[in-house]
Amino acid sequence: MRIVFDTNVLVSAIGWDGPPRRILLAAASGRHHLITTPDLLDELVRVLRYRRLQPVATHPLLPVVLAWLHRPAHVVLPTTRVNAIQEDPADNMVLEAALAGAADVIVSGDRHLLALCEFQGVRILTARQFEARCARGGSRE
Repeated sequence: MRIVFDTNVLVSAIGWDGPPRRILLAAASGRHHLITTPDLLDELVRVLRYRRLQPVATHPLLPVVLAWLHRPAHVVLPTTRVNAIQEDPADNMVLEAALAGAADVIVSGDRHLLALCEFQGVRILTARQFEARCARGGSRE
């Protein structure tokens, strides 16, 4: 399955045990294909500078994850700009990544993205919802 992680999910995956980390590890093992963009990678690096995220920024897993995410197989370059979320235009980067990478699912904790439920055929789920779907053996309806 082709997945786009929103930045908040990546931060959670790096910093804490739980569904985001389990999904990230499943992707790292080849079970899923993670998709990102230069803009999302820049946002991740910027967010990790926040003082409250210092424990995540110094986590030993971070360099490994960043190196893995920067591999050309994961990075797509969006050619279409999206303006579906006016309340928080930065969220549109996630939608652009999903379209450019032909994603099946966006995994996010962001309320604006989750409110869409789906965008141009791409499901938008929380990490817990995604994990539950995979446990049931299904990814699409």
